[in-house]
Amino acid sequence: MAVDLFLLCGFLGSGKTTLLVDYLRDPASRDTGVIVNEAGEVGVDGAIVANDSDNVPMTLMANGCVCCSLRSDLVYTLSALLDAPRPEGEGPLQRVILECSGLSRPGPIIASLADPELASRGLRLTVVCTDDCARDPDALADMDEAMAQFGAAHRIVLTKTDLLPAADRQARAERAAALNPLAEIIAEPERSRAVQAAFSPSQGVADLAGLAARMLTSDSTRAAHPRIRVMAARAKAGISWTDFSEWLDNLAGLCGERLLRVKAVVRVSECAEPILIQSVGTTFSAPQRLTRQPDARDAIIVIARDIDAAQIRALAPDAPVEMLA
Repeated sequence: MAVDLFLLCGFLGSGKTTLLVDYLRDPASRDTGVIVNEAGEVGVDGAIVANDSDNVPMTLMANGCVCCSLRSDLVYTLSALLDAPRPEGEGPLQRVILECSGLSRPGPIIASLADPELASRGLRLTVVCTDDCARDPDALADMDEAMAQFGAAHRIVLTKTDLLPAADRQARAERAAALNPLAEIIAEPERSRAVQAAFSPSQGVADLAGLAARMLTSDSTRAAHPRIRVMAARAKAGISWTDFSEWLDNLAGLCGERLLRVKAVVRVSECAEPILIQSVGTTFSAPQRLTRQPDARDAIIVIARDIDAAQIRALAPDAPVEMLA
């Protein structure tokens, strides 16, 4: 059975640990593994210290969750957690939550997950980012780490929503959606529902083509952030996988750390079904054939900082992928 891996990120003080602790207090979380970085703590009462597993100190919490501290090697720590014996009568872990440092970027962490030891486990990755409603949304504009976290997110969870009137909360959610239209925005004011939504299994492929069309008729994504650009693109008809993968390589090479996220549904000449390709930073997941969604429409969404569509077009004016905006 595949295990869901949640990367929980968010800038310093944005409510990551509180969100995690609230989730672990729910009895339904008992089949969860938790990895916290060395600077973080998960303050759950009633923890029971368990025997070390492969020299990775682990804690068995009172609700059945297993917690350990991230050391220098994520692959080693995560493998040890997944392979650790479970208490008698308990099933295998269904999810692992890795709480990242408030100053960490998801890209390098995800790159390390490409290790063959972990790739063979079929982990399903979801990046969850907390958005602190008590903080001015433009206060982090110059923090590259915060931008990388928002851009990489599959889900953005509004935290401290009780500090905002309902009308302002909706505006904050809309801004988050404009900042990263690929992310699911969780703006639920009822705390327990928000916590459960943050760590629920990932859903299917969204309608990227519809999203791209809305982006081309709206200025909201271009005005959402002074440095982040959300761009739409389209592969030319009859493109081969070789040509498309070369374009992705060139895009990653041009942008480097400025590339935050790519999500694409593309039909290539070698495959009857559309193909889904995703990246966080410059780390791309393996192409996935959409056999259950054969009618999915083609579209490419690129999220980057400090670079725009004109600069990408200039890289290769005759590229087999057309930057639309």
